[in-house]
Amino acid sequence: MNSFLQEFPVWKKVVFVTFFGLLLSWMPASVYAHHIIKGNVSDKASGSPLSGASVTIKNSTEGTITDEWGNFTLGTEQEEGILIISFLGFDAQEISFSSHSGLINVLMEADAIDLEDVFINGSHITPLSIAQIDVNIRSVNSSQDVLRVVPGLFIAQHAGGGKSEQIFLRGFDADHGTDVNISVDGMAVNMVSQAHGQGYADLHWVIPELVHNVEFGKGTYYAERGDFATAGYVEFKTLGFLDKNSVKVEVGQYNTFRTVGMFNLLNENVREKRNAFVAMEYFTTDGAFDNPQNLNRFNFFTRYNEAINENNMMSITASMFTSSWDQSGQIPQSLVEEGSLSRWGSLDPTEGGSTSRFNLSAKLKTTLNNNASLSNQLYFTRYNFDLYSNFTFFLNDSINGDQIRQKESRNLLGYNGAYKKSIILAEENVIDAELGGGFRLDDINDSQLLQTKKRFEVLDTTNYGDIDEQNLHVFGKISWQKKKWLVNVGLRADAFHFSYLDKTEVDTNKSSKTQATVSPKLNLAFNATKSFQLYFKLGQGFHSNDARVVTRNDSLPTLAKAQGADLGVIWKPSPRVILNAAIWQMNLESEMVWSGDAGTWEPSGRTRREGVDFSLRWQLIDWLFFDTDINYSLGRFIDEPQGSDYIPLAPEWTSTGGFTVNSIQNWSGSIRYRFISDRPADEINSVTALGYTVFDTNINYSYKQWSFGISVENLFNTEWNEAQFAGDYRVSQTSEPEYGLTFTPGTPFYLKGSVRFQF
Repeated sequence: MNSFLQEFPVWKKVVFVTFFGLLLSWMPASVYAHHIIKGNVSDKASGSPLSGASVTIKNSTEGTITDEWGNFTLGTEQEEGILIISFLGFDAQEISFSSHSGLINVLMEADAIDLEDVFINGSHITPLSIAQIDVNIRSVNSSQDVLRVVPGLFIAQHAGGGKSEQIFLRGFDADHGTDVNISVDGMAVNMVSQAHGQGYADLHWVIPELVHNVEFGKGTYYAERGDFATAGYVEFKTLGFLDKNSVKVEVGQYNTFRTVGMFNLLNENVREKRNAFVAMEYFTTDGAFDNPQNLNRFNFFTRYNEAINENNMMSITASMFTSSWDQSGQIPQSLVEEGSLSRWGSLDPTEGGSTSRFNLSAKLKTTLNNNASLSNQLYFTRYNFDLYSNFTFFLNDSINGDQIRQKESRNLLGYNGAYKKSIILAEENVIDAELGGGFRLDDINDSQLLQTKKRFEVLDTTNYGDIDEQNLHVFGKISWQKKKWLVNVGLRADAFHFSYLDKTEVDTNKSSKTQATVSPKLNLAFNATKSFQLYFKLGQGFHSNDARVVTRNDSLPTLAKAQGADLGVIWKPSPRVILNAAIWQMNLESEMVWSGDAGTWEPSGRTRREGVDFSLRWQLIDWLFFDTDINYSLGRFIDEPQGSDYIPLAPEWTSTGGFTVNSIQNWSGSIRYRFISDRPADEINSVTALGYTVFDTNINYSYKQWSFGISVENLFNTEWNEAQFAGDYRVSQTSEPEYGLTFTPGTPFYLKGSVRFQF
């Protein structure tokens, strides 16, 4: 750490932020709010706490939101007043308070979802999350739905459902997560130096029905987000409490079967703040491929919550996931066009793999005096991965073929801690300070890249070794809100240590490298009216590169920096219409480019992206909603000549949207579209990745404790290419090498039905 301080004198700025935050925490009570209001917000019917409910003081900008237990603490100079409590899907309430009020318990009654209840005035008070609106309005019933609730985010599956999805956001083909930071309940999902790809983020261990909230941000502007948070971040938050027991069964085409069970383990009233539940999922399908996919997935999830006392809340979570599958892999577009290979065929039907993940997490939330809180989380992950792929068929080995095996076993230990304090300097003059830090330790054993034949015969060893990677981080951010203005300044420091033990050599060779970076952040917002906000964001972020690359190559960036800027507006032109628009730009120090021979992604040159994002949420009538997200981006390599500067597979135009019917006489449903335009598949735009438009629909009916549903993916049975790549390949032992497009076909018309019983 001493060398870190010497090499980066800007570290002094972090020390200053830390000191300033501590200074705020020690300031005499005279500068704090004179009165502290504490309370809890819960569902009147079930007693379940409502996390994220807005609590504001009427006719002021003072306010807060409830934590995961439904608790809130609010400092104010006012001796008395009226609290406004609102939450999407519940009747808003107004409750009087005074300086003598004790703990305020608010019981909210469920009501129809109304966008009038969504506030945009003061992101410090009620942070607008379009994704959260979508989660409330639209059902999340599959692992693909989990990611699709993020506006502007596209996914592509090229292993039939077993492997992590490929992610597209803001002009990035982020592979499986290289430039999108993904977490679940504070636990890291992205895997550093993963056998298949840097930042690999597999979310199949998340049971979709447990997703309660989705928090996301585009760009590099968030001090609490570190590695991979370049294009943006997504955090999924699962249910803290279970209202009812339920059993759900789904059946569909292609031998699809899925069942989910969620059960309370304690019969105590949720309001007693002691709760435990368990959820399980089993899923199997053969897919539409000529060679059955044989996908089998099992998930187990359990959580225990307890209020230790009035000021300390504890949550312990454990989950287990295992999956295995066969895959048909990518196939050449040329063979399909000439009719010599079916869209659902394969050149190597022995591809496939297996993976598993075990998670254990413990959280402690402590409410302190003087409007402050302290949160701590410690988590452990045990992860295994084994994948067989063939991207070039017979290009490198015309006899045995080019199948590769990527395998690893990993232990991950992580810690997150944060101290938060709100300070009322005067009426409508608020400062929020947050100091945080943590670590992540990855111990990766037997990371392998092997040349194989039909899975069971090893032909050669390309890479074989052990990886240790450590990341220590600290951040500070201060938000100052004065009347209509909000200023947020943040600074983050990350230190990394990489080491790689190469086992392919007779005398094992261990190489290592230490690197650090500092990332400043600035967010400004001006709330012109209660329905119009103008914001500007500026910040620096980074993604780390693979330990096997950076420890043996000093010419490539270890921590590739990204600088971004956003200028945007959030506007409610009418009570039931929400518009969000932004123009943005981002420069990245090192792009990740696909290497078909190695079956992985490798660092490349500098890039620049710029674009426009537009989102609309419109409640046409009480039960009918319309939404659309339209995104445009233009990305190019900075140092390459014109015509050779295209970023392969970077999306240009994308759009999603549709109509949703929400609870009209027990009926609900939606019809939705996904659109992505043609885009260059290589640097010289000689091969085009084909765009598509696909429609999906679902209809649901509820009767007492029963729910029935029918869903259709690809309603019009469109032929479309999901994952696409350009590269060299040879299709048989005797053919000549070719260069062109390979792809995985997108899902055809896919009908499923479901039944759920709650008790």
